[in-house]
Amino acid sequence: MAPEQSPPSEEVPAGERDSAAENGAPRQPQPGAQRGSSGPVGEDEVYYVDLVSDELSLARAQLSSGLSALAEAVLVRRVAQLHAQGEVALDELDAARALLAEALWRQGRPIAAGASAGRIRSGSLERRRPLVMLIEAEALAATGQLETATRLMERIVEEVGVDDAWRLRSGVASRLPWPTPASLRPRRPVQVPVGGGDAAMSAGADPSRTAAAHARLEAARQAYAASDPERGDRELMVALRLDARIAPEGIALLEPTLDDQSPTERLLLYGDLLRAAGRAAEASAVYDRAART
Repeated sequence: MAPEQSPPSEEVPAGERDSAAENGAPRQPQPGAQRGSSGPVGEDEVYYVDLVSDELSLARAQLSSGLSALAEAVLVRRVAQLHAQGEVALDELDAARALLAEALWRQGRPIAAGASAGRIRSGSLERRRPLVMLIEAEALAATGQLETATRLMERIVEEVGVDDAWRLRSGVASRLPWPTPASLRPRRPVQVPVGGGDAAMSAGADPSRTAAAHARLEAARQAYAASDPERGDRELMVALRLDARIAPEGIALLEPTLDDQSPTERLLLYGDLLRAAGRAAEASAVYDRAART
């Protein structure tokens, strides 16, 4: 019986050997390399293309897709491989540990995530990433060190802002009082009393004052009809002070007599009538116009 012959081994340059091959594991095909074939290479030979270039990219894609448990499995394997190589790829090892901390934290395991983040070198750029600092703050809070965790939280918010800190959390539950972005805060409805502030004060006005106000309002109507705006303005001012509820009718009388050359006193009266009628924004614009005259 003829002895079994092993297939011929391919010579691989030292720079293309991956970490698994150096540790005795079978070598994986390289991106863009031809698959091994015993026959001749033809024009229609199929090439092996790896869509995910490395395991860290795969883990990032899994985290972005919400597959934190799968990312954890990939990263635990990669961290073990890099750790076995010694001090060869320390930057990649730090990046893998940061991603592993994120995967654990997103699964609701802040203490384990903090332990993974704590193994990152203190001088590494990964250790100063806001997300890694956030994970460390959550781990401190989970172990009862709330004061230290709160100080670290405040430092993160100071560096990246309230909105970015909220985005980094991505809805993960927290024991810390993270500030809420202004866009997510409930808005209090502005309650404007009917007729505005002056009308609210005159809600219980004396009937005699109300009657006197309407008499002044009628006098102002006659003055404007007689082309006497000064007397009309005086009557309107007195009517408004007697009962602010005449403001809508006063506006109807005063507006047709205004123009671009109206003096400051008339504009102020117009603004007072608008404010009493509850049209505060328009009143502010009229006051600004009066200030420029």
